[in-house]
Amino acid sequence: MIQHNPYDLIIIKRDIIPDIHIDELMLLTNNKEKIRQATVINRDEKGEDTHVEKIENRNTLWYHIPDEQADKLQVAISQVWAQYIVPKYNCEFKSYEPCQFLGYPVGGHYVEHNDAETFDRGKWRKIANRDVSFLFYLNSEFGGGELEFPELGLTIKPKKGMMIAFPSYKEFPHKVHPVTWGHRYTLVSWVGTQQKLYDTFSTEGVFGANGKIL
Repeated sequence: MIQHNPYDLIIIKRDIIPDIHIDELMLLTNNKEKIRQATVINRDEKGEDTHVEKIENRNTLWYHIPDEQADKLQVAISQVWAQYIVPKYNCEFKSYEPCQFLGYPVGGHYVEHNDAETFDRGKWRKIANRDVSFLFYLNSEFGGGELEFPELGLTIKPKKGMMIAFPSYKEFPHKVHPVTWGHRYTLVSWVGTQQKLYDTFSTEGVFGANGKIL
């Protein structure tokens, strides 16, 4: 049984998204009729709704992605998957959730959560067919909005073009700090794998004196 350091399972890559693709996506923010308050509905392997998140847990906006651009994003995710995810996690693809385009205005935030499991009736249970979470950052012109993994003492300041991927499980709770100025734009997606990404953790060899990446 292989032991994994949790920090080693967080993948951070800079300048993943070309500016030309970011510019195309940012044009979507001009269509005010396609903007709504973001909510979370998790679905099980049968495609049935299993959990609807309370709206007070987050303050984000959802932008509609046209089918043509959604198809392009799926191809891009597949390329990222092959180049960065498979070598790191040694996993096989099972399912894909289409990208969501989210905006965090001033005050926008997301409370601590994980992307796949909930604690219910004394035990953890999976509420979404997610194993790998993807975040793609589309701009840098905002204050606050850091991504924090509280259990790991790790805080990441998003930058334009950055990608962050990590296991969707309960061992990786994370939150988004409130945006203090500007507007934070992010693409999010999730992939299900044929098997769980790891068996056990080792906490030895934690990088960084303060556990922060700036």
